[in-house]
Amino acid sequence: MTQENKLKQLFSDYFALYSPSLAKGAALLEMLLSDDLKKGELDLLFNLLCEEISPYLQETSSPEEKAEIFRLVLFEKLSFKIEPLTSERQLSLKDVIRTRKTTPMFMGVLYLLLAQNFNTPSFLALNKGKVIVCFRREYNFPSVYIEIAKNCTLMTMGETYGAKSGGSFQILDNKQIIQYLLSNLIYLYTKQNSESKKQLIQEILANCL
Repeated sequence: MTQENKLKQLFSDYFALYSPSLAKGAALLEMLLSDDLKKGELDLLFNLLCEEISPYLQETSSPEEKAEIFRLVLFEKLSFKIEPLTSERQLSLKDVIRTRKTTPMFMGVLYLLLAQNFNTPSFLALNKGKVIVCFRREYNFPSVYIEIAKNCTLMTMGETYGAKSGGSFQILDNKQIIQYLLSNLIYLYTKQNSESKKQLIQEILANCL
């Protein structure tokens, strides 16, 4: 089996699952984009990133406190930047952790992966084209909403209410997130006139629908 056919099958198997993990989807995307990924490399890099964050967290840290700590570590200590899509490296977890540059959607993915690692229920949503991450609170407390485009600052209650009542607040499941990122690659390869890469992504998406 060729590498392309193997990737097509792996993505097809992923999308056939009822509720696949986001971490597995990000790993498949990494396999698609990286020719030199070593065994365990992705886990190692992600764990190193988590180690940058964990000293600032306590067992009692609230979702709001975790969101603020993530922001401070990623954007102020480590100088992560959110930029428009210009390179496939911005959708590679390995390269994003190394270069600290990514797109709003993939930063949302990174936030969800970090939230999961630190035991915080979360989801990702789109509102009028803006990527929003939600850290859920327990009981009847309001959830914490984070606007990715603004370097992951917390949304005010007014902004949150406006987003949720605006009629276009769309919660994405893990399959939809990976499909969105694959569509980003089609857009990028179209701009770059990379027809063979574009065709492969189109075939992967076609097999998954």
